[in-house]
Amino acid sequence: MNPDHDEAPQAADARQQAERVGALVIELDCGSEIAALQASDAYRRADHSARTVAKQSGLRLVLVALKAGGLMQEHHADAPITVHGLEGRLRCVVEGQRHEVTPGRVLAVAAGLSHSVHAIEQSAFLLTIGGLHSAQGQ
Repeated sequence: MNPDHDEAPQAADARQQAERVGALVIELDCGSEIAALQASDAYRRADHSARTVAKQSGLRLVLVALKAGGLMQEHHADAPITVHGLEGRLRCVVEGQRHEVTPGRVLAVAAGLSHSVHAIEQSAFLLTIGGLHSAQGQ
């Protein structure tokens, strides 16, 4: 009996996704990935959805899709981050200062600074998280 054939389709997809995310070289079609996020159950249930698309030592890339009016409440990251606009318009507030992020614009934020993200219109961005985290952990 082949265990790969007995595996539930969702488990197989999750395993394949984990292998791809941790690959040494990753090529990403952001348009297709955004469309998949926007079609997901998570996106239908909430005002945003996110998927880690790359995880290597010292680097993590997360694709985030937000509905118009969607809000990621104020929080902070323990590592430096960038917010790279891919679609729509975002208002990022960092330590009380407003920044607008649109396609092609990048906002870099130092570790530990409080920030929030609000989608002025349906939007997507690529979040880069630097710092120390292993490709296998977190």
